[in-house]
Amino acid sequence: MRFDPPTGQWFIAHDGQRWWFDSGSIAFDFAYTGGFPGPPEWEFWHGPEDAASWWRERFGVDVPVSAADYARARELRQRIAQSVIAVSHGQQLPVAAATVIDAWAALPDVPPQLMAEPPVTVERLLAAIGRAAVAALSQTDRVRICGASDCAVMYLDTSRSGNRAWCSMQRCGNRHKVRALRARRATSGRTNDPAHRSEQENDS
Repeated sequence: MRFDPPTGQWFIAHDGQRWWFDSGSIAFDFAYTGGFPGPPEWEFWHGPEDAASWWRERFGVDVPVSAADYARARELRQRIAQSVIAVSHGQQLPVAAATVIDAWAALPDVPPQLMAEPPVTVERLLAAIGRAAVAALSQTDRVRICGASDCAVMYLDTSRSGNRAWCSMQRCGNRHKVRALRARRATSGRTNDPAHRSEQENDS
């Protein structure tokens, strides 16, 4: 059982590029399995077995997921997504969403154990996700939207300096650098153009 599960996941963009995205919170990763509005390919869970696979991958546990468990998990992830959208846009938390998250966070989660295997159920795992969501969403100034004008991916900025600007340096951050470099080269080329220098001299 991993009590500090890793964050981050691979996404495939519309252009086919595969890129790594670290949301900064296991609760946000949970919501990114399909809780945010978007095209069908953004849905990674298509049944209880997919939810069970996610718990296994992130928490290192095998836990049976019933249809009722699956429905409750989907509701929680949607409520977390709704809250992330609101906070990242500087809005108040939706009352209905916050109520669901708080209710899960108030339940017993999986207690750390040194000698014995901790009691693991979907309910306890959802409680752990609820607590992680409360911890992340309470940092309102750190819940951000990617700085790229054509990207709306949201994340928790866990950087020490608190100045993370991109969903991923591999994707939007790199694109920004490429655009900036091209702009500098274009400006430099125009400045070094004899015709441009002549225009400047005539203007002066």
